[in-house]
Amino acid sequence: MKSRVVRQRVKYFKIWLSSSSLVANDMQVKAENKAAMRRNLGLSSADDQRPVVGCITRLVPQKGVHLIKHTIYRTLEMGGQFELLGSCPVPHIQREFEDIANQFQNHEHIRLILKYDESLSHANYAASDMFIIPSIFEPCGLTQVSHLLHMLIHEF
Repeated sequence: MKSRVVRQRVKYFKIWLSSSSLVANDMQVKAENKAAMRRNLGLSSADDQRPVVGCITRLVPQKGVHLIKHTIYRTLEMGGQFELLGSCPVPHIQREFEDIANQFQNHEHIRLILKYDESLSHANYAASDMFIIPSIFEPCGLTQVSHLLHMLIHEF
């Protein structure tokens, strides 16, 4: 069966969604997406093998914001890079994440973007190596399907 590939330009990134198994070209495009994301977000590209852990979510209690905070620090501890794209309607949680974003404002391996940006979310899916999908009681299958299309490892 021939692979169906859809190419789409989103801001500075190429996104390739493939219905076939991974091929060398897909991995090359993944590497290009990752390099572009690092440039765009100001993350270090000194070690292109350093894994990027992504998270795109609403920062609300049912998502388990404590899990997200833990993952930020644990990713750094383990030698990875972490990028969060998330918005928050809860004032005290928004302040907590603003404080964390300020703490890592000039850090070469951590970037928190506290807003919703659809084109950036697609680019982050295309560039990340792994994704966290924290949820205390609100699972959703659409996110997992999107991760599979973008060749991502996801954690719950």
